[in-house]
Amino acid sequence: MPKYISKDGVWHVARERVSLVNNSNQTITNPSEEGSKYFGEQVKAGEPFIYEGPDRASLFELYKADPSGEMTTFGMDFRDDPDMQDRARQRGYKSVADYAKAVGYNKEKSEARFIEMIAKVDTHSLPERVKMIEAAQSGGMNTAGTEGHRKGGFGEVPKET
Repeated sequence: MPKYISKDGVWHVARERVSLVNNSNQTITNPSEEGSKYFGEQVKAGEPFIYEGPDRASLFELYKADPSGEMTTFGMDFRDDPDMQDRARQRGYKSVADYAKAVGYNKEKSEARFIEMIAKVDTHSLPERVKMIEAAQSGGMNTAGTEGHRKGGFGEVPKET
């Protein structure tokens, strides 16, 4: 699934680090981005290697949208968005900048958050499992056996008499 990082309405490609296998019949050069410690390594046929760089699924989506490769982001800055300009006018503001200030937008915080998020590298790890919450289940009969029936709906389970 493609991963993006948003900055003021413009969607930038996120970064990923993933283990891959060279399934070709020839030696390839590791396609990681420049600056990665894996950049430029020679990978023989059938060998595993680490890819570190822009999210490949996001790059493919950009390629589908613009095969020439000129497009590097999706979306548009919210200040230039006609819908946002209309919304600001409808609410009585003279400009999108005035509206953004009124709703609490802070350019420095937005920039800091973007820098923090773009530095993160997705490793495609599995989500952490959490213990099931018993109280969130509704009541009913268990057809798998004679034990484990719960009576009632949401909330406290009434004591059986």
